Amino acid sequence: MSTIMRYDWSVFKKVKSPSGLGSMEPIQLDSTADRVVEAIRNSIIRGELRPGDKVPEQELASQLGISRTPVREAIRMLEQQGLLRVESKKGTYVAAVDKTDEQNALSVRATLEELAINEAIERLSSPEWKMLCDSLEKIIKDMETSMKSKDSIKIIELDIEFHTLIVSASRNPYLMKTWHLVGFPYLIWKPEMNNYKAHPENISKDPAEKHMELLRAIKSKNLERIKKAIASHIMRKLEEIDEI
Repeated sequence: MSTIMRYDWSVFKKVKSPSGLGSMEPIQLDSTADRVVEAIRNSIIRGELRPGDKVPEQELASQLGISRTPVREAIRMLEQQGLLRVESKKGTYVAAVDKTDEQNALSVRATLEELAINEAIERLSSPEWKMLCDSLEKIIKDMETSMKSKDSIKIIELDIEFHTLIVSASRNPYLMKTWHLVGFPYLIWKPEMNNYKAHPENISKDPAEKHMELLRAIKSKNLERIKKAIASHIMRKLEEIDEI
């Protein structure tokens, strides 16, 4: 079972920007558009790029020390994830929140993750199931550590890792592909970025405990309990957004 890829950011240096992009890390010449995605996405999470802000393609390329090609690819990926919107002949902008769109997307995500757990229960052996649960619990412990330092970006990365592991446990490549196609980073990053960016104190609401509640249901293998827990866990994000 796979987990989300992590990158080594220790080689990067900070570069100051005069136009609202904040301090972004130059990228090594051998890096990919995925790292550009992380750089832009983290600037959005930190509030350095806000909904409606224009994303200057050329300045991004200059700041990050790369050509415009990977920047354009990253913008395309972030547009698919719902974090950016591209307007013909006008430019690229940080997308605004659409409550109805988020409700629809989160409903789809809940259904897919419920199916993933059902299939994991059917397909995993007892040792494999234990390994899955142990891995999920380890992620939760890492969340607790990140909460102490109020590291919202790390917490959200662990959130993605947790749910990616759930879906990959289904051993259903079509389910995983569908989950990716509907924009899994958007389904997680978009609600969370608006919650934590506007109110960092919301980290105190204990995302680790929320994930532990879900894990307890998963460990039970009770399908009805799991269904309710997944729906509650995912759709709760809408309530948190309403509090902003």
